[in-house]
Amino acid sequence: MPEMVDPHGAWPYIMPLDSSPYDGSDGRANALRLRLRAAIHRTKLTRALAEGVDPSTDDELALRARQLTSERSRKAFVRSLRRTIAEAHLPARTRARVSIIDGGAVRDVEAAIAEMIERLLSPLPVRAEGMAMLERILTNADGSPLYNRSGPGALRQMIRDAAAALDSWRSGLHEFPLAV
Repeated sequence: MPEMVDPHGAWPYIMPLDSSPYDGSDGRANALRLRLRAAIHRTKLTRALAEGVDPSTDDELALRARQLTSERSRKAFVRSLRRTIAEAHLPARTRARVSIIDGGAVRDVEAAIAEMIERLLSPLPVRAEGMAMLERILTNADGSPLYNRSGPGALRQMIRDAAAALDSWRSGLHEFPLAV
């Protein structure tokens, strides 16, 4: 039976997950291995999707894209964005001693965040690239302007880029004309 290792990659796999004695005989075992690999590589897969990698190129990417674009993820992001706005408006004395978000930046882009919330609540489909970009804004405490002081307009630009990437009809558009 394959042995598990820590998900952060500190130890090599003792036996590749694909060499299980159950190969091919049970689709559930293959699906479980796929979900496990996607969970282990979640951050890497999300980053790749945010950078525009086509999810159809890899089963793990495709699964991560389905997870990100699910109704459940959309609702979770809406809750997170609403909590972020609410926390940014709390007076300093009622907030936790240390607020991890940059409240000023959030208040400055509140309208853009509200538009993002409306877009996520709409019945229109969303692209994995935009959802991955949004997840990175919400979860990347080291690099997101949501949590770190950054240049003016950095958070607004990231929110706008993620919102634009949500729309499938924009996927084929280029910022500049290809021929003049």
